[in-house]
Amino acid sequence: MGSTVTASCTIQSKRCGGLEGEEIQITWRLDREPMSGSQHKSVEGAEVSNLTISHFNRTRAKLWCSVVWNGTRQLVGMAEIHAGYPPSKPENLTCMMNLSENSLTCQWDPGLDGHLPARVCEVSQEAIPDCIPQAGQSYCTIPRRFLQLYQKMDIWVSVQNALGTAESEHLCIDPTDVAKLDPPVLKSIQSVPFQTDCVSVAWEVAPTSSHIEQQCELRYRTREDPGWTLGLPPGSAHAHFGTPNLKTHHCGFLFGTDYRFQMRCRRVTAMGYWSEWSPAWNFITHEKAPAGKLDVWWKMTPVDSGKRAEVHLLWKALKRNEVNGRTLGYWVSLSPRRRNVELTAVCNTTEMQCNFSVLAGVRRVYLSAYNSAGESAATEVIFLEKKGQPLAGIHTSPCDEHSLWVHWEAPRAAATGYILEWRQTPLPGPASRSMSWQVERNRSATKALIRGRALRGRVWGSSLGRGGGQQRWVPGLSPLRFTGPRSVHSTWNLGDWTPARGGGAHHSAGPGLWGAAWVVSSDSPCF
Repeated sequence: MGSTVTASCTIQSKRCGGLEGEEIQITWRLDREPMSGSQHKSVEGAEVSNLTISHFNRTRAKLWCSVVWNGTRQLVGMAEIHAGYPPSKPENLTCMMNLSENSLTCQWDPGLDGHLPARVCEVSQEAIPDCIPQAGQSYCTIPRRFLQLYQKMDIWVSVQNALGTAESEHLCIDPTDVAKLDPPVLKSIQSVPFQTDCVSVAWEVAPTSSHIEQQCELRYRTREDPGWTLGLPPGSAHAHFGTPNLKTHHCGFLFGTDYRFQMRCRRVTAMGYWSEWSPAWNFITHEKAPAGKLDVWWKMTPVDSGKRAEVHLLWKALKRNEVNGRTLGYWVSLSPRRRNVELTAVCNTTEMQCNFSVLAGVRRVYLSAYNSAGESAATEVIFLEKKGQPLAGIHTSPCDEHSLWVHWEAPRAAATGYILEWRQTPLPGPASRSMSWQVERNRSATKALIRGRALRGRVWGSSLGRGGGQQRWVPGLSPLRFTGPRSVHSTWNLGDWTPARGGGAHHSAGPGLWGAAWVVSSDSPCF
């Protein structure tokens, strides 16, 4: 490619009837493109035309020589031109033995196309015939009758075209060292011992590889998991020749959870290939009583001239590692469960909120989640008084189009945690059941990230005081609707503000509270 091509076309008028004594004109065409050549008469009296093509850049073309006779072009001869490069050195030669077919397949990277017809062969010992791949393929399979098992074979790839020959690096291997085993078969999975987070997995190796010592690994996932988890590090499960009833144990599984298991194996050599993963086996771990404490928030409204109070109690679902199965419901009672005493529940619901009425002097209730295996330890909910100075400096800053930072200044009195609450528009209005809230348990926190769809609403923050059971209640106005990354541009003092009276409790905000608004100015990362 890119070289100079020269051609010559000679016409002997004596040997062409009708051309004697006539003026002869020789023309050229490269495929369909006319070409200009030089023409002269030789000492023997023949007409000779020479053509030079500089920088020939076609991989294949036909060059035609014609003579013009009586105004008509007559074809005299044609030459087909092939252009290309010397063959590239084959790279990355690898081989893999298929135990099912008892054959060795080797593949390689052919490199750049030489654009010329080439002979490719995979060469091993001289006594073994060359393996010739089909045109366009960069792999070749050596059948079992030509393999020398349990001894080294020297294998390489050779490529030859009209411009030269190239060979790959030599690969010296025992075919059994590069065997790809057939996948194992999972036989059973069970929880052992019962009421623990451990499972026992039994499997069998493939019949085609039962004579080979193997190392295997297990992987599993739930439907919610984004990817697989390796339950066994490579090599931790071994299959020895003639070993029946292969089993392995692994712990750390969630209770009452649907898992999918798979296993694969390879020969215990550094060059061995992993088998494909086995067919999946689904297994649901046994349930256990829920664990952990529930995050709780509440609203209290005095009724009946202050003799009673209506309570709107809300809670968050248990964490994934605490639910221990499928939650069947929640109960709320005025006293914790006692042995041999029937529980009197004011609520028994499958939702994560409930409404009930209590006497004005009631200051605590107990909340528990339950499933088919039992119930969680009761979470004590203490109805703290809402008093004390509000938090100062509450303001907001956008994170992205689906989240918002809420900032506040640390209170002078030590706090045990914070609760943030927000709700949908319109404003102003009573507290609605569509409100959202979250708990921030970090005592030293001065900001929290709120996630969700675009909102516009009021945001409250409160600190649960450690001494005297105080709860400081801080409202702030936050226009949360936005469509992209933004940062705070300006803030203003809201001054005195009191939420409208309604179905929720009345909380008045003192002076010096801050809200925030923003305009598009620059990107603001979430973390």
